[in-house]
Amino acid sequence: MKATSPAQCSTVASLLAQGYSLHQIEAKTGLEKSTIGRISRGLEVDKENHPGGHLAKLTPHDKQAIVQQISIGRLDTAVQATNFINNIISNPVSSQTV
Repeated sequence: MKATSPAQCSTVASLLAQGYSLHQIEAKTGLEKSTIGRISRGLEVDKENHPGGHLAKLTPHDKQAIVQQISIGRLDTAVQATNFINNIISNPVSSQTV
């Protein structure tokens, strides 16, 4: 396997920043798509890691309120916790969320 030169990496980085696809960069540079992908992944070191999925319905404060109510004995079941939290928040949740 031939090493990729810093000039090639710079060219690929520039083309990626301009919005070119891997296929277009492959045609322009002659590098394999796998090499371009590897360079691209190397550039994303500072990229923020997003867990994906949907946003949480319950905030840490909501969770703390439920735990507190359970701890003092006011809530015994998930259904009771659901009813309690639905009185506090604007978006209703199910007992499976709690």
